[in-house]
Amino acid sequence: MGGTFREMGIGANAADGNPAQLAMVQAYQLEFAGGWDAKNKGWYLAGWARDSTNPYLSGAYSLHYINNDIGGGQRLGQWAHSLSLATKLGDLVGVGIGGRWLIQGAPRSINAASLNVGIAIRPAKTLTLGFAGYNLIDTRHPELSRAFEMGFSWLIGPVRLASEVRSDLGRGPIHPIVNAGLEFFLGQAFVLRGGWEWQQPTATNFMSGGLGFVVDNAGFDVGYRHGLSGAGDLVVGTFRLQLQ
Repeated sequence: MGGTFREMGIGANAADGNPAQLAMVQAYQLEFAGGWDAKNKGWYLAGWARDSTNPYLSGAYSLHYINNDIGGGQRLGQWAHSLSLATKLGDLVGVGIGGRWLIQGAPRSINAASLNVGIAIRPAKTLTLGFAGYNLIDTRHPELSRAFEMGFSWLIGPVRLASEVRSDLGRGPIHPIVNAGLEFFLGQAFVLRGGWEWQQPTATNFMSGGLGFVVDNAGFDVGYRHGLSGAGDLVVGTFRLQLQ
């Protein structure tokens, strides 16, 4: 869905997004993913765990490892951990707090952590709004740069629409990153997805598409992201397990 997930809160990857969205969907989920970037000869692996079955305290954790060729005989190796906690205020509002810890070797050493906060509002049963601030502790690392985000997720029958806009504020010109996505449910077993991402800071666009298959409480997703104007392509596969 064009990288749109931070303000949806429907998967365990909510650990990496607006922490408040964890409280808006009750679920126990495990997810595993892998990706391959042919242009940069890179790959990544990720795992997520989420428990939001208790509306008073929801939590999620994620672990990512990225390995990319950065030229000059060097490869980037990066570990990222995220931990998010959330609670509901009544039936319509959730609030959350989270942390992100980044460890990297080349091309420069990084060992830093920062803070995320967010609020989620559900004005209607099928509509969720979100507002979040990411990396609010200044670590002086661009990989943990500060950003503020607003977004929505809207379920209209078999169609879900979602979009997110994020940028830093108060530090010069606004350079937004826009993610937009759509998914269409084909019965109970298949989901078709499409999306678009625009990164104004680097003037790059990405188009993406994917297919999801669900059986009982498990699902498998495969997606392809195409970078326009020479940006790299990415193939991603995800396995999800949801326990009722």
